[in-house]
Amino acid sequence: MSGAELPPVTWRWHRWDQLDRDQLYAILKARVDIFVVEQECPYPEIDGKDPKALHLLGYDGHPGDGVLLAYARLFAPGVYYAEPAVGRVLTTPAARGRGVGRLLMAECHRFSEATFGTPAVRLNGQAYLKEFYESLGYAAVMGPYDEDGIPHYEMLRAAP
Repeated sequence: MSGAELPPVTWRWHRWDQLDRDQLYAILKARVDIFVVEQECPYPEIDGKDPKALHLLGYDGHPGDGVLLAYARLFAPGVYYAEPAVGRVLTTPAARGRGVGRLLMAECHRFSEATFGTPAVRLNGQAYLKEFYESLGYAAVMGPYDEDGIPHYEMLRAAP
């Protein structure tokens, strides 16, 4: 993709057992490319939590032939926190600076509230994204703390 024009993003939610091998490969490749290679942070990316999560994939077009632009995973209340929890939030280099991160989080919030009945969401965000998450209604409840060599904040988007 070139230029500032972004085609509509197609969002798809999947349980672990619904992901096909091509989707799983695209997810893991994007996560390793960004969190391990780009951020120069060697850590165990495959953490055993994926089977417990719902997975949001954002494509630039039809999921069958589109390119993965964004990804996040969502955990039900009680799995890690009392509230639903969002993690592994990413946008690919091709999607950055185009508002895709805001669209991704808006879809996480919409789906989470529709599925779990609460607007509250908790996440552990990298410190450099603190202001971004605050602009979406999150507040730091802990931190900064070190996670795999990167400063993080635990943040909560509380119910109004």
